[in-house]
Amino acid sequence: NTFQLDPRIINPTINEAVRCRRREIDITTFMIASDPYLREFIEELTAANQGKAYYSSLDRLGEFVFADFAKNRRKRFQG
Repeated sequence: NTFQLDPRIINPTINEAVRCRRREIDITTFMIASDPYLREFIEELTAANQGKAYYSSLDRLGEFVFADFAKNRRKRFQG
């Protein structure tokens, strides 16, 4: 997606992530793309839920970044 994401979709999704956190429902996301708008959305979603996210790209599937927002840490893995 070369355009910014639609706030009419983003905002309710982030709000739902917060509701899930309040119900102790963890969200773990796997992102296989390099789109900066999508990455920003995943970071915001994961932070709102205090969940976990794994980031990679199609050309580097053996490498990924793990983000744990509950423990406030990031780690890079290379395969």
